[in-house]
Amino acid sequence: MVIESRTIVGAAAAFALVGAAVWGSSLLFQAPEREVTGTVEVTQVPERAWAVEIKELGATDSPTDATRTAANR
Repeated sequence: MVIESRTIVGAAAAFALVGAAVWGSSLLFQAPEREVTGTVEVTQVPERAWAVEIKELGATDSPTDATRTAANR
């Protein structure tokens, strides 16, 4: 599929026109006045993470020291 440059320019122009219309319509509305301001408290929660590596062994493969995990030692 070939995309011509005029297609890209046309899509960019349409996007810019819609953005300008939204920006222009925002001037018609008045922002609500805030009487009460809220507060936000952010705390870090300690999270434990685990990393697991899984390696598939076939039926005829025997586990070597390189393929053994801590679970089967």
